[in-house]
Amino acid sequence: MPDLPLSNPIEFVRKRDWIAMVPARLLSGAIALLSILVLWHIMSIAFRPWVPTIEATVMAMGRAFQTPAFWDDFFLTLGRVLASFAAASIAGAILGLVIGLNEKAEAFFQPLLALALAVPDPVYIIFAILAVGTGEMAGFLALTIAVAPFVTNIVRSNVHARDKSLDEMAQIYHLPRNVRLRAVLIPQLMPALLTAMRFSFALSWKLVVVVEAIGQPDGIGASIFNSFRLLRMREVAAVAIIFIIAMQLLERGVLGRVEKKLLRWRE
Repeated sequence: MPDLPLSNPIEFVRKRDWIAMVPARLLSGAIALLSILVLWHIMSIAFRPWVPTIEATVMAMGRAFQTPAFWDDFFLTLGRVLASFAAASIAGAILGLVIGLNEKAEAFFQPLLALALAVPDPVYIIFAILAVGTGEMAGFLALTIAVAPFVTNIVRSNVHARDKSLDEMAQIYHLPRNVRLRAVLIPQLMPALLTAMRFSFALSWKLVVVVEAIGQPDGIGASIFNSFRLLRMREVAAVAIIFIIAMQLLERGVLGRVEKKLLRWRE
């Protein structure tokens, strides 16, 4: 007579092949999501009405999807995110290459870079608003200045960590400068550049929301702040969750595919 499942749980798990077939990453994600929902439910009971219930938030998300004003704010914020992300990534990568390859440039920019990394991000936002007002330029300028130093530091560190014997080989064979850059330096720095891009994107969309909440009349950040000011907590949670999920899908879907394509040669 076969053992009951509870009498020998280890053997029971071994016999259940479907458990082994579930990817560990998917299983971990499901457990994490379930834990978040349980914690959310407990907090909605303990801190009512400041923490909305899951049902009320889901209903608010459905209403947001049907509202044209939400999509106007969404695409406006998305455009700001992409603009600041592109500007900060390009400026930071170029500056990181210059600092990493030139000792004089590093001696000049190193103290400035250390200072820029130490300044809190909201300070850039406040000074940009004081300098150029609350228009689009203020947010774009603040975001670029706030994000670019982190990209610069990542690229600079990896330029220093490159295999310098390859540079010596390129000098021995008298390779042109553009060939050295394209065939020797860039392949070594590609993982660092992709890491910097991911970090820049993640930081950009978070700071865009803060900029909109502080000094913009429209956008996702302004919508969240206005709902919070009116104590509409379910709308706050709904809009924030939708935007966070969208940014995660964009990062993992688009940037993840670009990363796999550019690093395919390493496989």
